[in-house]
Amino acid sequence: MLSGIAGAASAGGNPLTWLLDGASRLGGIYHLGYDRATVITDDLVKRDAGGVPRNGFLLAAATKPTKETNAPLDEEEVILLRVRSTAALPNEAELVATRLAAMRDADIRDKTPSEVMDNLTSSQTQLSAFECDVLGTFYADTVARRPFIQWGADIDNVYAGARYFVYLPSAEVLSFVASYPERTEQEIAESATPSLIELGTVRFASTRRRATAAKMDAVPVKVRVTDFISRKTAVLGMTRVGKSNTNKTICTAVFEHAARTKVKIGQLIFDPQGEYANVNDQDKTGLRLLGTGSDLVHIYKMRPDAKTGQEFPLAVNFFDTDELPMVWEFVQNSLADVTTAYANAFKTAAIFDPDRTDFPSGPAGDKEFYDELGKAQRARLAFYALLSKADFPPPPRGFSLLFKINKPLREAFEQVRPQHIRVVNERQGLCAVDSPVAAKRLMDWLSARIDEVVTGRVPAQYASLDLQSWQNCDAFMNILTVYDAKVGSVVLNKIRLLTDFHDPTSTGDLADRVWADLKEGRMVIIDLSIGSDQVIKMLSERLVVRLIDKANDRFRSNQPAVPIQIVVEEAHNLFDRDKSGKSKVQDDPWVRLAKEAAKYEMGLVYATQEVTSIDKRILSNTSNWVVAHLNSDNETRELAHYYDFGVFADGLRKAEDKGYARVKTFSGKYIVPVQIAKFDHDMINRARAAAGLPAISVED
Repeated sequence: MLSGIAGAASAGGNPLTWLLDGASRLGGIYHLGYDRATVITDDLVKRDAGGVPRNGFLLAAATKPTKETNAPLDEEEVILLRVRSTAALPNEAELVATRLAAMRDADIRDKTPSEVMDNLTSSQTQLSAFECDVLGTFYADTVARRPFIQWGADIDNVYAGARYFVYLPSAEVLSFVASYPERTEQEIAESATPSLIELGTVRFASTRRRATAAKMDAVPVKVRVTDFISRKTAVLGMTRVGKSNTNKTICTAVFEHAARTKVKIGQLIFDPQGEYANVNDQDKTGLRLLGTGSDLVHIYKMRPDAKTGQEFPLAVNFFDTDELPMVWEFVQNSLADVTTAYANAFKTAAIFDPDRTDFPSGPAGDKEFYDELGKAQRARLAFYALLSKADFPPPPRGFSLLFKINKPLREAFEQVRPQHIRVVNERQGLCAVDSPVAAKRLMDWLSARIDEVVTGRVPAQYASLDLQSWQNCDAFMNILTVYDAKVGSVVLNKIRLLTDFHDPTSTGDLADRVWADLKEGRMVIIDLSIGSDQVIKMLSERLVVRLIDKANDRFRSNQPAVPIQIVVEEAHNLFDRDKSGKSKVQDDPWVRLAKEAAKYEMGLVYATQEVTSIDKRILSNTSNWVVAHLNSDNETRELAHYYDFGVFADGLRKAEDKGYARVKTFSGKYIVPVQIAKFDHDMINRARAAAGLPAISVED
C-alpha cells in the first residue's frame, strides 16, 4: 500500500480520501452513465494540471472542494475514469461559432484571440468536455480488521444530479492505481508480502512533454512476478518495439523470485535469433549473465564452446542407433507435407524391431518373428545409408548395424569392397557394418544389382546371385526408392535440410537433458539461430511435447509438479493457426500447452507481431497481455476481442515508440499504459544477488 494510505489506516481514517491527496481538480461530471461519464473542464485548468492525455486515469469523487482529504465524502467511493475522447457540450455550436469569429478577427488584426475577446467571452470559449470510460469503483472495506481499498469493476448507482468532482491523481496515487492491487485481501489476511517487480513507468501518450514538465513521467508500475508463473503471457508488437526487452525483464524477475523463495522454477527459452543466448554487443547485457560463474543457466546451441561451462550441443547424433525413434520422428515430421506415393511408402517403412509378443508362440511364431526382425534390420541399413548419402557427417566411433546377407552375395560385394562387412555369425548369415560409409557403399552395390535384375541386364559374374529376399522386403525397397531418387528427389532433399541439427559427437536425447535442467530450476536457452524454419519448428514442438508428456507422467503418478516457464520468440513461426485450427488439442503441442499445462504448473510466454497467427484457443487462455505497436487493423481487430484492447487500437497502430505498451496482468483489474523498463545490469545484478552470486560489471 501507499505510505499515505497506510498512515490513514493506522490513524483510523478513511483511506479513500488519501487517493485525493495531492490531486489536481480538473472539473466535474455533468453526465454519468454506467459505462460513460462526461467531464466538464476548461483550458486553464488543463494547462495548470499538466495536460490531460487520451487514456489517462482520472478520479471522480463527491468531495468538498479544497477539503478533499480532511472532510468526509458524500459517497464512500472514488470512481476510476479513463479519458476516451473529447465530448460536445450542450452549447457546443455557439462556442464553436464564437471561437471561429475570434480566430478570424485575431488573424485579420494580427492579434491573439484573447486580445480580441472580453474576459467573459474568453472564459466561455475555453470550456470543453471529455468523454470518459467508467472503469470501476474504489471503495472502503476492512480486511483483517484493517482498512482496505476494495475494487469493483463497475458502479452500482447512477445519480442524475451533479455531485462528482474529477481529479488528476498525484504521482504517488497514480502509481497505486496503475499497480493495483499491490497487496490482495488474502495477502493482507495472511500478512504475506507479494513479490513485485517494477515493470516500467506510467505512460499515457507518445508525446511526453507535459508529463515530463509535471514530473509525471517516472511514475512506477509494479506487477506481481507470480502473475507470470504457470500462466500464459502474450507479448505482442512489431519488430524492434521491445518484445525481447520485455521477455528478458520477465525472465529475470522469475529467476530472482525463484532464488529468493528457494523454489526451483525452470525456464525454457526458444531463441530464434540468438539474442538471449549471447551478450548484446551494444549494452553488454544478456540473460546468460545471470548464470555466469554458476550452473544456473544452460545454453544449447550449434557449435557450443565447452570452455564457457554454460554451452552444450543442441544437435542430435542421427547415427546414434539408440536415438533412432527420435531421428525417425524428425524425418517423419519433415515429410509431413509430402504426399507422393513413394514418399508415403517411405514413411510407412517398418524400421523398428518387432515385438515377439505380437507373434504366435512356438517354432512357427519364432520363425515369423525372426523373418520380420531381419526385414527391420535391412530397412535400418538402408535408412542409415540414406543419411550418409544425404551428407550427414559420420560419427568418429560407436556405429554398428546388424543385418543378414547370404554368403554368395557377401563374397561378391567383398570382391569389390573388401573389409566393409564384418561377419558376426557365419552359420546364420548375420553380419555387420561398422560405419555409415560402409553402409552406403553396400547400399550402392545392392541398388545396382537390384536394378540389373529389374531391367534384365544382369552381368554374367552376378547371374547366380539371389536378391529375392531383399526385393521382397517392402521396408528396404521403400527406402531404396528414395535412395535411388529415380522417381523424385523431394524426400532426399527434405532429409538433407535436417543436417543443421546433426552433430556426430552428440550423445543422448536433448529432451531428456533439458528436462533434467528444468527440474533443477535452471534457465535453459535453446539457440535456434542456425537451422531451417521447418527444423526449428519441429525441434521446438518435439521438446514441448516431450516436456508435457513428462509432466503428465508426474501428474498421473501423484508426484509434485515441476514449475516450468516456456518462452517463445517469433511465435508466429511456431503457432500455425491454419494448421492448429484444423487439429485436435492433442495434435498441436502449443494448444495442448495452453489447454492442459496449468495443472502441471507450466506457463507460456509467447511473443509475436501477428496476433492473427495465434490459435484462438491459446489467446482465450492467456492471462497476461503486454501489447506494443501493431501496424495493421487486422491485428488490432483480433486483439479487440480480448478485454477492452479495442479502445487502444488507434494508438497501437499510430505510436511506434519502443517499449510503449498497454499491459493487462492476471491480478490487474484494467489495462495500464506502460513504458517498459529497459533490461540492464541493475536487473541482472539484483537477480544474481538473490542467487548468492557476485555482481558483474559492464566490462565483464
